[in-house]
Amino acid sequence: MNPKLIVCLTLVLGGHCRAAIVYPKAPDGGRELVYKYASETLRSDPLFLGGFRIEELTIADPYRNYYVGLTDLASGQLLSAAKPGDWTYLLMHDTNAAGAELIAERKDGGALKFNGLYQSNFSDEMLKAVRMAGQLAKIKNQDYELRRLESPGISFVAVWLHGKSDDIIIPVGATFGRWNALQPYSEIQILKLLKPEAKKSLKNPALFD
Repeated sequence: MNPKLIVCLTLVLGGHCRAAIVYPKAPDGGRELVYKYASETLRSDPLFLGGFRIEELTIADPYRNYYVGLTDLASGQLLSAAKPGDWTYLLMHDTNAAGAELIAERKDGGALKFNGLYQSNFSDEMLKAVRMAGQLAKIKNQDYELRRLESPGISFVAVWLHGKSDDIIIPVGATFGRWNALQPYSEIQILKLLKPEAKKSLKNPALFD
């Protein structure tokens, strides 16, 4: 499948896709790993994915996960300091996530390695954010690459849509009232919220243990 395939996500109008959200180029072999380990998991635990059989599931194109440390955030750096990490493949049933993520990564130029198959609410949250983003006016103007952005030290997780001229950040999951889930932010806007949280956590790491 073309790694630049546009994600229309049922946002088709008049034969044209309204959302220019694209997948990044993923390492070779990931889809085969997903199928292998998901099949093995379902054989040993048929109810793991709500009773779905592997034949009923679709392996979606993956997105890459990026991570930002507290020190970088506290110094006012966000996207420029985001370090690329592993890849997440969502297992889909129709247009819904089956509640699982498979993460794999290539280390030191070697073979792609399987890290684990997890049940997670973030799969549905990611889809909600992408569907919402597809309705934004600015999405019609350029392609945005789908990424996942995380800063574990302050429990921050977001969809990161990376464009050539700008970036859109959409927090997902529990926000504890510090920012709004499923609301689009610019880098400047979200950094203004994250920076004091990072400084607070560095002074008292137990706050987010």
